[in-house]
Amino acid sequence: MTIELLQASLTRRELLRLGMAAWLAPRHLPWSERAPWSFAVFSDTHFGIPENHEKNRALLEEIAGFSPELAVLAGDVTERGWADEYDALDRGLAGLGYRVRMAPGNHEVRWAPYGLQLFGQRVGPAHQIFEHRGVVFALLATTVPLSHWGHVGGTQRRWLEQELQRFPSDTPVFMFMHLPAGRAGSVDDDAALGDVLARCNTRIVFTGHGHADLRWDWRGMTCTMGKGLYQGSYQRVEVDPDAGEVRIYRRTATGLETTPFATVPLARPATPAPPPAPVPEPEANGALRVRWTRPLGGGVLSHLLLRRGTLYVSAMDGVVYALDAKNGSVRWQAATGGYCHSSPVLAGNTLIVGSADAQVYGFDARSGQERWRFATGGPVYASAAVAKGVAAIASGDGVVYGLDVRTGRERWRFPLPAGPSAFAQSPAGTDGERFFIGAWDRYVYALDAATGAELWRYAATPTSFYYSAAIGAPAVTGGRLYVPSNDNVLHAVDARTGAPVWTVKSPGDKYGYSSPRVVGGRIYIGCLGDKGEVRCLAAEDGRELWVAATGSTIYESSPAVANGRVAIGSVDGHLWLLDARDGKQLGWFRFPPGHFTASPAAEGNRVYAATLAEVAVGLEAK
Repeated sequence: MTIELLQASLTRRELLRLGMAAWLAPRHLPWSERAPWSFAVFSDTHFGIPENHEKNRALLEEIAGFSPELAVLAGDVTERGWADEYDALDRGLAGLGYRVRMAPGNHEVRWAPYGLQLFGQRVGPAHQIFEHRGVVFALLATTVPLSHWGHVGGTQRRWLEQELQRFPSDTPVFMFMHLPAGRAGSVDDDAALGDVLARCNTRIVFTGHGHADLRWDWRGMTCTMGKGLYQGSYQRVEVDPDAGEVRIYRRTATGLETTPFATVPLARPATPAPPPAPVPEPEANGALRVRWTRPLGGGVLSHLLLRRGTLYVSAMDGVVYALDAKNGSVRWQAATGGYCHSSPVLAGNTLIVGSADAQVYGFDARSGQERWRFATGGPVYASAAVAKGVAAIASGDGVVYGLDVRTGRERWRFPLPAGPSAFAQSPAGTDGERFFIGAWDRYVYALDAATGAELWRYAATPTSFYYSAAIGAPAVTGGRLYVPSNDNVLHAVDARTGAPVWTVKSPGDKYGYSSPRVVGGRIYIGCLGDKGEVRCLAAEDGRELWVAATGSTIYESSPAVANGRVAIGSVDGHLWLLDARDGKQLGWFRFPPGHFTASPAAEGNRVYAATLAEVAVGLEAK
């Protein structure tokens, strides 16, 4: 039948109903893009929790009933990012008849030995962009290693901006990310992300993470969040080019709603989007003043290292920086092949650092020239300790490697006992004879520095692996090691035998991720909780000497102690300076927006810090 006969035999209403009004549409759009079509959005499947499989599968089959052209899973695909959980995911998605695209959530990297490496192998790229029916779908990774905090980052943001420029400016854009933007608990750099999205025709931002069915507006964009799929929640999204709108229906515990909870125009509104909220300027208060600032290409999660007038910083753009401690100028920078959660460690004139590209690097500390690299079987989030000419460092492949600091060659290896939580991510400790490694299998291991032989293991927690002593670095001094486990216990252990000396619990914010520092017979440590407490204890017996509440949540940041002062960071971007004698607050510095979980360095009156705001700062205590 010719088009003329079709037009003659059908009314306009019938043509519209059939999605065949392409004669009236702009000629640059394909015929198929004029018909209404639908897709599904859901999040937080948490495959790996046994009871979730049946619940998820039932709703995935229910979604198949309305024949979506595709679906997007906005993060927390698995519970822990373990290989068998991706097997469960595969079974859950088998035979559905529609493709599911996925963005990672914090659970894909928080306890995952292979992190995004395994996500990439089993699911696909951590961030991706594609066009479907004249609409751009952009999926972002908002993950932060070892953390539930969210971050997009300059590297990914610049990629997104470049990719979006490939499409006409009026092309509708749908954004998918696990952590939300534009509300409490958002990714920390949502202001910078919003600037990118506002320059194109971004219509909807779909998120998860909060386990709540929500809708809000942000800079002229409609934002949604859904409960977990296993909780009975998903969204059916109907794109209607002829009506020029998108209709979003929510599935709740009572079933799929028949009325859209949001209707969004496909075209960019005539009125400009509201400007972003003002971003607070960096500010110093009290006894701190800024000496210099240095922009970086990536945010920082690691422990800063200060040696012989040089500040060494490893960053999430995969670059290791050597900065002049006096003025912040770049002495050299060297690139690894992945992001660096691993902290730099100095062994003579060799700087050693691990990377998410599964390599350990040795750089010349004076020039940055690569001296050697060693390939492991998984991403290296952990940091090294050095003794007897050996650098001990753990990998996500479940092995602790003893590497020759001069050549990078393997001297020994210690495979952790087999199991899905057989991996380590914390900085190692040493007393010169032994290495101490906290692993996710609940144990702290002591290994002979020369041979890698296991000398003892200490069960840091009797409960779930989630509470392992696997993030905070052991502090080793005076024949003891001091290490926190995430069940609110600080342990003092005999370094030679592994026998417990004492344990203490905090009555307020709990011991967990912050690494202890021992100076002058005192232990200084940050605690995990809303009060932002820093504690000082007697190393001899664990007696509490003082506690100071900063009022801002401290996560993984560990104290730097120098010249009678304690410096530590809180998640909201503040660096706090406390009196080491009594915990009295002496001053603070507020960074640009970006979570602060890295650990500062200090020497004399100088304090150095960096955050996910992609800037390093040198400060002076008055």
